[in-house]
Amino acid sequence: MAFNFIINRWNIVFLILITCMFYQSTASAESCHRNADNKIIVADTTDTPVSHDSGSNYDQDSCNEEPLFYKVKIFEVMMCASDPFVAGSGDTGSDPDFTSCTNLFTNSSGKDIEITPNVKTDLFDSSVTLPLGNFPYSVIIVSNHLKIKHYETYIDTGDNDADIRGYGASDFSSGKTCWTHEGFTTYTGYSTSMHGKTILSTSAGTSNSLGLICGDTFDADSTSTYEYTTEILDSIDATCDASNDCDTTFRPYVGYQANSEIDGSYAGVLLQDDRRTVGSNRDNSTTVAYIINFNNPLIITEDVKTFEMLFDTKSSVSIDWGAAASVTNAVKMGVDPFKVKYTISN
Repeated sequence: MAFNFIINRWNIVFLILITCMFYQSTASAESCHRNADNKIIVADTTDTPVSHDSGSNYDQDSCNEEPLFYKVKIFEVMMCASDPFVAGSGDTGSDPDFTSCTNLFTNSSGKDIEITPNVKTDLFDSSVTLPLGNFPYSVIIVSNHLKIKHYETYIDTGDNDADIRGYGASDFSSGKTCWTHEGFTTYTGYSTSMHGKTILSTSAGTSNSLGLICGDTFDADSTSTYEYTTEILDSIDATCDASNDCDTTFRPYVGYQANSEIDGSYAGVLLQDDRRTVGSNRDNSTTVAYIINFNNPLIITEDVKTFEMLFDTKSSVSIDWGAAASVTNAVKMGVDPFKVKYTISN
């Protein structure tokens, strides 16, 4: 692929591309167990129907996969000379410090980027100016409304088509294939209205609360109900998730966590609409700052020819289950966060 760039003493003008690079996101994420036809094997009369040990046991209520389509709205991309992350105190967060940061991309309305396996996507609509220098940190600010469009087909442990129950406005849908439909869920399972959106409760046994539609007939190109589902990242710290009481222990930040796959550490801060003020509750937290502290600074010189951001989404869809009346329900396809790795070539 050709890259257009102009080199001078002060800056480099070039195209920056987002590409998908896939590797395991977290140590705890477990891929779904499949048969030779690539169908997910489930024990379909339980609330723990999937296996995390290659079929020896079916005792888990979720498994992770690579989504067919992942959409994120990006507001800003920055490179920073000093640390923009400001640690909070207890459950109170602090505003990040972007004073040393150079803004590579900004869009006040946000730009939707659709990430699909092995496909490069332009983030910028035109060339971008990047000043030369050493950058130990980066910041990507995105909407905390993460979207996935995905479907899966299931077979039971007896090698028969599984019969899974899914969403229906007045009664359950059911069948061997389940797909995302338009709706909103939350990362913590919180089901009260948020950001002006009606939130699905994802309660097994209630047809109109489920996040997936199931049926025996499905065509990805013609099924009108096959749409993006949206998950709101309403928590970013485990103190909220543990007891699902974010209203009283809402913590809008998580400190640096080392990760070899991004060649550095990452931290996160939930922000308000202005993208500068830390969130104080889940309803005014609408964006998230993804901050990377590189093991080695990114060095931008006159010799740089390509610059890429690699988005990891390999295990970014969590297929979640629940049971009622001894029938397995397709609760939702949860949208897990992504990771980003930068590459530069001279």
